[in-house]
Amino acid sequence: MPQRYPSAKIIVILFYTQNSPFARTARIALREWGQLTGTEERLAANREVDNPVLLFSPVGRVPTIVDGGLVITEARAVFAYIKARAQGSREAPPEVDSWAAVAAEGQIVGFLEGIATWVRENRRAPQERSSFLAAVEHDRMTRCLVHLDELAAERRLPNVREFGGAALASALQLMSMHNLCVGWEASHRNLSEWLNPQLMRPSMLSTQPVI
Repeated sequence: MPQRYPSAKIIVILFYTQNSPFARTARIALREWGQLTGTEERLAANREVDNPVLLFSPVGRVPTIVDGGLVITEARAVFAYIKARAQGSREAPPEVDSWAAVAAEGQIVGFLEGIATWVRENRRAPQERSSFLAAVEHDRMTRCLVHLDELAAERRLPNVREFGGAALASALQLMSMHNLCVGWEASHRNLSEWLNPQLMRPSMLSTQPVI
């Protein structure tokens, strides 16, 4: 059974899985906001009875961050907490920074959820896959790419130091790695131009999923 606090220097634990794009946003946050020191990244075992996250949270999902007696789940909240710690604050951030940012982030998270759902479905045996679900997610992906390309053209997309940027970069890279939309860059050039410098950031390079 894992120890909650393996050493005096490790005061925060971040639970993740290698291929979760949601957990990846938290790992990006640790690197972008200089919080790797003093944080242990610990692998979870989703849906397993010995999942170490269950020692701290009955939900058992990733990402989960443990800081003393505080346990935070949900990707956006974990990202916000890491950012707040980096800025020397333990106060909860304002609920809404701007409605435009909230609107854009909502579209990004919906896009990420669709890509993650499609990838999970493709991991099933071919005879068990749902053609209906694949068609639904393909349509969602197509609509989202058009909308996000428009946001990129208007310079309204954040970089990966913000949750929305980390989520979007993770989703686009996962989509490309699984060949869900081959050649999308040619028809969505603004979005592609936004993504390219994000992919070269050390936080993205060191957290790439394993296919």
